[in-house]
Amino acid sequence: MKKIVLSQRIERISGRNELRECVDSEIYKLIWKLGATPIPVSSFIQDTERYLNEIQPDGILLTGGNDIGSEKMRDQSEYALLKYAEKSKLPVFGVCRGMQIINSYFGGAMTRVSNHVGNDHLVKGTLYPNGRMVNSFHDFGITQEMLGEQLNILAQTEDGVIEAIAHCNLPWHAVMWHPERTQATIELDLTLIKSCLTEMSE
Repeated sequence: MKKIVLSQRIERISGRNELRECVDSEIYKLIWKLGATPIPVSSFIQDTERYLNEIQPDGILLTGGNDIGSEKMRDQSEYALLKYAEKSKLPVFGVCRGMQIINSYFGGAMTRVSNHVGNDHLVKGTLYPNGRMVNSFHDFGITQEMLGEQLNILAQTEDGVIEAIAHCNLPWHAVMWHPERTQATIELDLTLIKSCLTEMSE
């Protein structure tokens, strides 16, 4: 089976001198449905290249959680994952924060947005010319003037917030919605993720 490594959110446990890393269990189910093996990676192993060389991943999925800047170790780890993927030409799929970190990696920025938490909304673009409804759980968004270099817009909302992107040359794609949180459209998103992580379909 193909191996897909997953980044993890960092949780600070109140009342204890303890940090924990975790991934929504639905992410594991999603990757397994694609016919791949999900492997979580830790932000606290800093020799990322050696770490990934031991795993020999076929693709990378950057998960949601933690605003960029709130957990420096996770930021640094995900930048290192992207550096490795760029060098190795590995496919990458980003979810919510994952899209934001890809945008940041290519020099993009973000702004605070309204009405994008706990709301379903319509997105349109080359990815979905007729539009589709997606969920939304983000306080920060990316607009066209904030888009990183070499990134193309695949879908956006009516208020101009970008909801899906792809790199011009690398096999990297990302969305701002959470495929793992909406079972009604999970098959549509499974098809999207599998087509983006092209190495998995071979």
